[in-house]
Amino acid sequence: MSHTTEKTEPAQPSPDTVLAVGGWSRHARVLALASNGAVAFALVDTNGDGVEVNLEELYLGEDDAWHAGMSLGAGEFIALRGRDSAYVLGFGENPDGVGWAYGRADRAGAAQVTMDGRTIPITIAESLWWVWVQPVDESR
Repeated sequence: MSHTTEKTEPAQPSPDTVLAVGGWSRHARVLALASNGAVAFALVDTNGDGVEVNLEELYLGEDDAWHAGMSLGAGEFIALRGRDSAYVLGFGENPDGVGWAYGRADRAGAAQVTMDGRTIPITIAESLWWVWVQPVDESR
């Protein structure tokens, strides 16, 4: 008898949860979302016009509910510079040492970007934004 191990996706808040936990208005929308099962980062179009974008951190509490972490302005709409390109617009670490990055691209789908000398896989959303969070097994 052979056993196959299915790779399960880490827990991730829904876009509605991101907006509710962040206290966003009904006009806000989630542009991209990534989670490592313990921490999630989302890019939120704050009023639905595609201009003001915030990076929202959520963490999974001991109560198995998502809670608000840091929130910072991710910038305004960025014009894209090329064909089949993905750009890193910001990256850093949260206070627990979990890395994050976000950016824009000119097409949706799987891609890779180089950040701080490291190549990371990303998934570009239909909004042409992407966000990445460091997997749990790579955190300090």
